[in-house]
Amino acid sequence: MIKPNHAFSRAFSHAFSHTFAAGWSACALSALCSQPAQAAPAAPAAASRMPARAADVISDFRLLARQRPWACPTPTQASGGAAWTDGDARCAWQNRLSRRTWTWSGDDAAAGACISRQARWWARAQADLAPHAPRSVWHSGWSAQSLALAAGAERRLMLVRRDGRGQWTATEWRWNPSPRAATRRWQEGRWKLLTDLAAKSRQPLPAAAPDTARVNAVFGTVLGARAGEAGLDGMAMDAGGMCLRLSNPLPGQPKLPLSYSADDSRLEQRAAMHLQLSRRFPDAAWLTPFKLLATPPDAPGGARFLATWVEGDQLHSQLWMPEKNSPNTLRVRMTTRLAPGQGAHPEGAAVRRAKQAVEREAEAFAAQWARAGVAHTGAAHE
Repeated sequence: MIKPNHAFSRAFSHAFSHTFAAGWSACALSALCSQPAQAAPAAPAAASRMPARAADVISDFRLLARQRPWACPTPTQASGGAAWTDGDARCAWQNRLSRRTWTWSGDDAAAGACISRQARWWARAQADLAPHAPRSVWHSGWSAQSLALAAGAERRLMLVRRDGRGQWTATEWRWNPSPRAATRRWQEGRWKLLTDLAAKSRQPLPAAAPDTARVNAVFGTVLGARAGEAGLDGMAMDAGGMCLRLSNPLPGQPKLPLSYSADDSRLEQRAAMHLQLSRRFPDAAWLTPFKLLATPPDAPGGARFLATWVEGDQLHSQLWMPEKNSPNTLRVRMTTRLAPGQGAHPEGAAVRRAKQAVEREAEAFAAQWARAGVAHTGAAHE
């Protein structure tokens, strides 16, 4: 009969108990780790050490916020007013971070709209800028654009871009920083990651001739906060439901020279210019014969001339603006399409309203061109 070895039994029992305890702890830890992950807090210390894929924080709101977003309880008013209050709105960070998105397919301008939807959205995106802050006019050649701005403590980021399939996505982010310093610093790092990436989508205006570039700039100033769009063949704006198109500078020069000084302009010269125009457009109905625009005595710049006519269903108002100390005269034409058949009745009320609207915008452009020309000439001599 084999006698039990008590020393061996005690050693075996001790080793087994330690092995069992270690194994049980590992199993328990494994079970805990297999549980579903919980939403991260606003400023998780461990998560903040995990580098995010920067290319995804624009499209993946959860990756930006580091927590699962939720439907905003009371969505904030979108920039630009009621026209853009729809869209998908999501929130995070105790509702201090929000994102609102809009999507549309194709190009509205191709379907006959005056300006594209992306151009209208871009104007809305800039609606909360200060009154005298510089604005940009949407260019039809852009595929993306972004804008970062602040309104008090709140930070905003506006981004619109087109994907490879022609679908547009516009996004507005808003961030109200946390009052807690540590949380605010963490949030600021996430916000900077987003804004730095969005800044890469900003596109410059395509290269243009100097006069065309100046016309674009003046057109943007005349637009102000209204929606407009620039393209390779000119600019467009929606003026009270009427689509107005402004041409690029017309090539060539008038056959009769025009004086820069309004005091040197003669009635005989203006009559001769109108006769030339009548011969060039024999089917036109003249609403405003070639004339010198009235300007206040202290108005900057030189003489500006205008003529307005209807040809078919198109109403045209053209400007002639001689340049100081130069034989050049800038010529641009503002045009709107009348409803079918209205052009045959140039004395009608609809044509008169269209004439007033077009001439009002043309004269505003001429006045701003004169002011910009004085500034441009002054800068050139500094």
